[in-house]
Amino acid sequence: MFIKLFLGICILNSIEAIFLIKLPTEEVDKIHGKLAAEKPHVLLSPNDAAQSPLNLESIENSHHGHVGALDAKNLVDLAESLNLTILVKALEETGLDNIIDHEGKYTLFAPTDEAFKNIPEWAGKIPLKELLKFHVARGLIYSKDITNDLEVRSILAKRDIRLNIYKNGSLVTANGSPIKAVDFEAHNGVLHIIDKVFVHIYERGGTIVKELSRCPAFKFATKLIGIAGMWELLHEKGPFTLFAPTDEAFSKLTPDVVQHLMDNPTLLRQVLLYHVAVGTWYSAGLEDGATLRTEHGAKISVGVGEDFVKINQQAMVTSTDGTASNGVIHGIDTVLMPPALLKKIQKSMKYSGRRHLKGRNGD
Repeated sequence: MFIKLFLGICILNSIEAIFLIKLPTEEVDKIHGKLAAEKPHVLLSPNDAAQSPLNLESIENSHHGHVGALDAKNLVDLAESLNLTILVKALEETGLDNIIDHEGKYTLFAPTDEAFKNIPEWAGKIPLKELLKFHVARGLIYSKDITNDLEVRSILAKRDIRLNIYKNGSLVTANGSPIKAVDFEAHNGVLHIIDKVFVHIYERGGTIVKELSRCPAFKFATKLIGIAGMWELLHEKGPFTLFAPTDEAFSKLTPDVVQHLMDNPTLLRQVLLYHVAVGTWYSAGLEDGATLRTEHGAKISVGVGEDFVKINQQAMVTSTDGTASNGVIHGIDTVLMPPALLKKIQKSMKYSGRRHLKGRNGD
């Protein structure tokens, strides 16, 4: 898929948009009704999904790697026996092999060689030792222990690994990376194989709003969150999924609309809450036709194609899986507004003497 990883967009310069804002139609509500009848499981929030049975055996290419005590190895030897050659070399180069060779107990989320080869260029600036520490959890976490939104402490100071269960238990992720094989045992820990490297390392205590403020592409969204009085909410435990409009997305709104929202923090807060989904929804867990409940109370729909993800049929996801301590961030290219809230804003603007919602060319 062509979708950029979240931090990748943070190193790009924003460009001024000339497109008109596209607003959702009543078709969104029709999708919700149809989905409830045809695919009810995708309506589950992550918290609801936590009550579903974990079914790791149905994961594609899944394997349970229990070995007998006589065959037990340390974690590094075990990784080597599983042909995880790049991981083993990296552990040796950073000296972490000496830690997970002899200490424990640990759980190693082990990326495949292919996963290391697919690390984006921008992630090359991350210190290798920090990156690897983020893949090692303290204690033993077997597949049977995994519940949705379980957080386990990594050996990278004050960073947790978040585990999620999607699609009726057929998909389990660690920091958004699908787990492909589970429960390979060593004498000092357990190993699970993942197919993506954890490249999104948040700062200590890096909540959603703190991580958003680090990214130049979301300067205006960060400012509006402050005006709307949402800093405290997005600092809470959550978990949340923020579909964050880029600065370019806000430039699709006319200046009078933006100013009106800034002058009316209550309205602004309702708009922004519509971008905050309840629970943790990494891109791997998003299904075509899924409906997510937002902190605003209304729902948003998800469309997934071969090379795109759209929200409410009109906002393209441009960056994915920005991990934070209390959830995940996806960048989008259009500001979302439910029809009822749009009417409320139009009415408010009419009484204030401002113009109605219009595009830059007045359409």
